[in-house]
Amino acid sequence: MRRKQTERLTVQRKIWILAGLLVILAVLFVTARLGRSSDHTYTKDRVGIEEVASGLSFGVYEEEDWDAFFAESKKDYLTGESLQRLLVHLDVGEYVDVPEMSKRHAVTREEWFAVYEQILDLLDMEQSVEKKTVLLLDFIDAKEQTILVTDEGDYATALPKDWFSPWEAYELYCCKNRCIGITGKAEGERTLCNVYLTGCADGEISFLYGGASYQKKTGAMEELAEPVVCDLVLEQGELVSVQVKPDTISGELLSYDAASIEIEGYGKVGHTGKLPVYQTYGEVSEKSITDVVLGNMTVEYVTGGDEVCAILIRRPASIEDIRVLLLAEDGTNFRPSVSLVCDGPCVLSCGDQVVSVPAGAVIHAADYLTADPNRTLIATPESEEAGTCICDENGTAVSNRYAGSLEIRLLPEGYTVVNEVPLETYLCAVVPSEMPSSYAPEAQKAQAVCARSYAYIQLLRADLAAYGAHINDSTSYQVYNRIAPTPESQTAVWETAGQILTYNGAPAEAYYFSTSMGYTDTAAIWNVEDPAAYGYLKSVCLNMTPAEGDLSSEETFVDYITKPAEGYDSGIKFYRWFAPADYREKTGEIGQILLKRHGVSPRNITFYAADGSEITVVDESVVNGLGTLTGITVTERSGSGCILTLSLQYENGSAAVCSEYNIRSVLGCGAEKIVYADGSEAQMALLPSAFCALRVQPDGTVTLVGGGYGHGLGMSQNGANGMAKAGMNYEEILHYFYNEIQIEHMQEDV
Repeated sequence: MRRKQTERLTVQRKIWILAGLLVILAVLFVTARLGRSSDHTYTKDRVGIEEVASGLSFGVYEEEDWDAFFAESKKDYLTGESLQRLLVHLDVGEYVDVPEMSKRHAVTREEWFAVYEQILDLLDMEQSVEKKTVLLLDFIDAKEQTILVTDEGDYATALPKDWFSPWEAYELYCCKNRCIGITGKAEGERTLCNVYLTGCADGEISFLYGGASYQKKTGAMEELAEPVVCDLVLEQGELVSVQVKPDTISGELLSYDAASIEIEGYGKVGHTGKLPVYQTYGEVSEKSITDVVLGNMTVEYVTGGDEVCAILIRRPASIEDIRVLLLAEDGTNFRPSVSLVCDGPCVLSCGDQVVSVPAGAVIHAADYLTADPNRTLIATPESEEAGTCICDENGTAVSNRYAGSLEIRLLPEGYTVVNEVPLETYLCAVVPSEMPSSYAPEAQKAQAVCARSYAYIQLLRADLAAYGAHINDSTSYQVYNRIAPTPESQTAVWETAGQILTYNGAPAEAYYFSTSMGYTDTAAIWNVEDPAAYGYLKSVCLNMTPAEGDLSSEETFVDYITKPAEGYDSGIKFYRWFAPADYREKTGEIGQILLKRHGVSPRNITFYAADGSEITVVDESVVNGLGTLTGITVTERSGSGCILTLSLQYENGSAAVCSEYNIRSVLGCGAEKIVYADGSEAQMALLPSAFCALRVQPDGTVTLVGGGYGHGLGMSQNGANGMAKAGMNYEEILHYFYNEIQIEHMQEDV
């Protein structure tokens, strides 16, 4: 009996021991699995597989692919065995030098990155991975990753946050704004250049740098008398020295590019490349150089040696003048030569040279400008009533006269001419160039307010700062001085002086166009990324009797566009038109249009392979590989009838074209002529509008049936004239065309 009990206890004990062993094994297994995915300890003695996978994601493989590859590894760190498997998988084993090591050897960080550099040399053909030394300033926590804020930019990383400490320098491997590896801390000093030091008290400094504000503990330092621009030198997380930059100059900013800025009275001066701009009045903050209003703001420039290190905005801009790049006869920015003649006495300045020129004297730019890029020739009439013309070498005017001053620069491509002129004076030469002076006065007033609103925004934006200009004189912005100012245009401008359109409290970019087809449209026809920003552009009907409210179906639109209608601009020949077109031999020409427009905005031109998959990498060979164009169809229209998406069918795929300009370009290249409602004809490569239908003929040709002239957004100029003739004033006209806008006086100090 006792023996049986003993045997029973022995069996139970064995069961318990076995169960315990199973539990231990299970715990070890789970721990190993968890350890594999969560070993976040930074060490020089080994490198984790997750970091290796991240570092290899520059090529055709994603990190997930490498996770699958390393799944059979017995360790969560790289070993001699897994390294050899990796090199075989990459097919580079015979080209990479690897130190001798056992299969179980934990590959050290130094050993891995020595191998990694060789892998990059062999496989990173696009050199997308860069090794950088950065100073870590701060962290930003993001979903499943951390953003490292450094003096070289921001880098997202999946590496553990606790591997890093602010104010320390690190050597990183980066790919497309991602940190994919870390060799370790960097030795030596690191300098934060051109920070704006705003305070120093109680052993702590505060400063602006890289668009953010920072505080840093320091040793004993004197308190600041006033904020200064300086360099901060750090080493191993500690502030070593503060190097103040006290030298400044001041003047208006006339032009800038990646290498230099042009300052009134100083010419062109080089800059450091990273040129911080600090607003020192009101709420002290870091701005951008685009916030310095060209030609309308006197600012201070902090200098160091021969370079500008930073810009200080001490007061708001005073909006007075606009700077217009005058295009050459061929429509380019550059001219082979420039001569001027002024109808009054004129002052010429060029560098340190200042001379007076009598009225009527021919001024040849080549006599003053040399290859020195720092010189600008400025011709300024002594009287505000005088004006200057561009002329030929004999003094015969080849342009209308320009008020204000003319600036001539000699660039490697040729001469450029910029007209600096008071904003209201500029508008007096825009309104007649954009709208005939025979139009009703209230229509011209509406045009003046739209033109001022548009110019005001462009003036603050200064797209052409590299040429010393805010805008040019073409339809790319607003047509300027093609028609000289008239009494009617001047009256329209001065009776609305200072008035602009605002939407949600901000200036509205008041788009306008020639003629509607009975409806205007919304910004959807431009396929914009943020439609809410264009909420003031609404779809309106200009017909006396509105048609079907929704013209998005082909049947409804064709029924509308092929029937007569009476509206505010229906008497204009552009209101209806048709165009015979043939696209059967236009494959190559259309392909070039698509390539060019894809380069401008890839999201508006999408290519698809024969199986319907999207082609993400586009070049000429890809477009040619689609084969011959076999058909063109409309796949989507707006509620106002504008084509939103045009589908092109090819032998080996297709393309989707969005945005009205792209659609007009594609369809226009096959149009033989445009026949307007009055029977007149025109030749044009750009279709009058994207409000059209395609009718395929039995012989394979196409007849385009459409209406309107221009993009169709905002105010129809001919519609506005019709409204004015019907008794509407300019304020009523503007509220008719634009949604929830206010007519306010522009802010002159910004």
